[in-house]
Amino acid sequence: MNFEVPDDIAEFRDVTRQIVDDLLVYETAFHETGIVDPIVRKTLVENGYFGMALPEEYGGLGLGALAHAVLQIELARLPPQFWTELRPLMGPGAKNIMHHGSEAQKAALLPGMVTGEIPIAFALTEPNSGSDPGSMRTNAVRSGNGWLINGAKTYISNGKNAKQVIVYAYTDKSKGPRGGITAFLMPSDTPGFSVAGTIPLMGTASPGVYELVFDNCQVPADAIIGEEGRGFHYALEGLNEGRINVGATAVGMGEYALELAIAESKVRPAFGGFIAGFQAIQHYLATMATDMRAARLILLDAAWRYDQGEKKRELASMAKLFATEAGSRTVDTALQIFGGSGYCRGFAIERLYRDIRITRIYEGSSEIQRNTIARELLRD
Repeated sequence: MNFEVPDDIAEFRDVTRQIVDDLLVYETAFHETGIVDPIVRKTLVENGYFGMALPEEYGGLGLGALAHAVLQIELARLPPQFWTELRPLMGPGAKNIMHHGSEAQKAALLPGMVTGEIPIAFALTEPNSGSDPGSMRTNAVRSGNGWLINGAKTYISNGKNAKQVIVYAYTDKSKGPRGGITAFLMPSDTPGFSVAGTIPLMGTASPGVYELVFDNCQVPADAIIGEEGRGFHYALEGLNEGRINVGATAVGMGEYALELAIAESKVRPAFGGFIAGFQAIQHYLATMATDMRAARLILLDAAWRYDQGEKKRELASMAKLFATEAGSRTVDTALQIFGGSGYCRGFAIERLYRDIRITRIYEGSSEIQRNTIARELLRD
């Protein structure tokens, strides 16, 4: 068994680590102003990160799940606001376009997604429909040669900046979610579409996530992604790899917190020495390191198997569940090692504490992951 990542991925990982280190110098100003320096986005676009998941024939890098996971672990050392636009490009919405979009849709969108000229948003969650997308109320009815979409979505990342929105709506409620939900591609300048509000968050995205409203939004017949009624399947399919991606983010945050905690324990004075000399701190560090090694291995195993065609839901769910919970434990303990300074704004450990919390909720909460794992284990 070989637990080392392939040389080409390792080389890209090392380059990414250096780019991330260079961009971390802009974190202090971001904490002071709330504004991300434009050089951050420019650097990520110019180095190909916007096209990591997108096909080579459209200008992307065409990287697989393992490469994504390895690179996201490195990117996760940055404040997540530095790469907010990247996540939708690696998530379910982009995957829906890649795997099920028409040739015309892909040709029109993917090159612009690679260059950052066409930001996208994945609009699935609704005010009364989070973990249960089948209860969504957004609907689309036939109108002339196209469809009329009505409804609302909430907690949508990149919703205000997106030029294209992947929106899921019931086209036949009688068939239920597995046959009645369709995925549509809708330009954000479509009449009737609006951003109704911004929901501020404790971390992750700045200024927050968005509430979207669809009021008689007319879209043409060719706005459908893939087949009518297959939207629910496409969303679940995309969430599989999306959960691995979230797990990678949590691993990156947790490993960075561990690095910071080790460094802090060696310089923080107490009782005539440094706290690294106390067994309590040593045990903290040992547990954190064990947690993060286990999280990294279970995550990379799931990503590698995904690339080999073993796209089992329970493997993605296990990876997300363990990585996000282990990462959260590690960040929490790291803050404890920092003491009062870890609770102060402006310290990386404080923003990690706020930012990692959401990883146990979005792309399927920890409870949903446990349900999925158990269901797959008990399946005949």
